[in-house]
Amino acid sequence: MITAITPTGDRPLAFRLCQQWMRHQTLKADQWIVVDDGKKPLTKTKGFDYIRREPKKSDPKFTLIENLKIAIPYIKGNKILIIEDDEYYSPYYIETMSKHLSKHEVVGIGNSKYYHLPSGGNFTIGNMKHASLAETGFRRSFLSTFKELLNQNNVYIDVVLWRKANGFIFTDSKKNPLYLGIKGLAGRRGIGRGHDPLLYKKFPPDISRSKLKKWIPKDYQIYMDVIKGSLTDKNCEDYFA
Repeated sequence: MITAITPTGDRPLAFRLCQQWMRHQTLKADQWIVVDDGKKPLTKTKGFDYIRREPKKSDPKFTLIENLKIAIPYIKGNKILIIEDDEYYSPYYIETMSKHLSKHEVVGIGNSKYYHLPSGGNFTIGNMKHASLAETGFRRSFLSTFKELLNQNNVYIDVVLWRKANGFIFTDSKKNPLYLGIKGLAGRRGIGRGHDPLLYKKFPPDISRSKLKKWIPKDYQIYMDVIKGSLTDKNCEDYFA
């Protein structure tokens, strides 16, 4: 049984895109837990287990850890995937991660690719010793360790996770890419340097958007509509209807 966990809040467009990617998976998650702490709650729909975490004045700047903690008691699966709301997942993502989790306790994708939608800035990082949380999965046998790491309140949970993990990191396929770290979507800003627009000034912009098309061959046009402004947080429900 596969459980996917998505922490979210005040990112209506990003989450609606995430729903699209989850619906198109060749292998569906048996359970999808969505923990929402946005100032404006998500509209409940079918397809996921909704957990509302009311924002608190004492909340840290980034509430990823708090939302993940809330999800832990509800996990039913023996394979657990962290699906972040603002990333791209190809239709084969869950199927591929599940196959690797049948052989390894912790699995992740290395050589991560980042793409900043507004500017076209993009780069690949040579990480083969750890994977970002958004492209990490683990078995239930690792859950107690994961829970301990959450209680340490380390914002960069992915880094400390992979220090503890005896896992397997593989490189994404060039022919059929599984994942792309999407940056610059509307809504609450995420954690890490990858969300800083100034970072992308160091790299040549993808003016023609050919790199985006290469990295997302199946769903390239949807992100082009975001770039053009014809798909926004205000019309995303009608767009996908």
